[in-house]
Amino acid sequence: MSKIPNTVAVLDKLRWNAHLCKHSHFRASMKGRNLHVLCGVPVVVVNLFLGSLFFSLINAELPDWTKWSGAALALLAALLGGVQTFFNFKKNYEGHRQVGNEYLAIARECERLIALYFDRILDLEHLSNKISELNTRYSEINQRAEEFIVSHKVYRQAIQVQNQKANREPSLVERMRNSQATASLENQRTRGTIEKTTT
Repeated sequence: MSKIPNTVAVLDKLRWNAHLCKHSHFRASMKGRNLHVLCGVPVVVVNLFLGSLFFSLINAELPDWTKWSGAALALLAALLGGVQTFFNFKKNYEGHRQVGNEYLAIARECERLIALYFDRILDLEHLSNKISELNTRYSEINQRAEEFIVSHKVYRQAIQVQNQKANREPSLVERMRNSQATASLENQRTRGTIEKTTT
């Protein structure tokens, strides 16, 4: 294999994009989960506090400031509960997590197919058919992911994570390119040495 075929390069690009989408949706999922907890925990705590306090003091005469404090806390709990219900943080972060896992499955399948090609178990024709199937699955995931929007900031963070990972762990295609480039340089050096000795 003197050159990486375009079919393998396309498959590697699909793997890259799937990993990028996975990172962006997992990061969005973590952000949504944090918002869910940030709104949900105070609602539970305030409601428990108010319920236990007012149940124990049901017949007691309370000063005005405690009534107003209780009303303000109840309003805060209702407001946070309303925000949580309106934005549906739980459904949102679970959806991001599910979509991220689907992208991860696509990326792993791409890696598997690339390895099978380099091990000469799959030929380009079979690889091309698999790419067609993967593109269909990828498109279906993209359509489902439209409901779960990733912010521009989260997307930029995902690109940084993806680039760092690529630098630490180059893909199989990148390693093959590097080994081919190294072999080509060695051949040039060897030919240069042979030409010098013959002249």
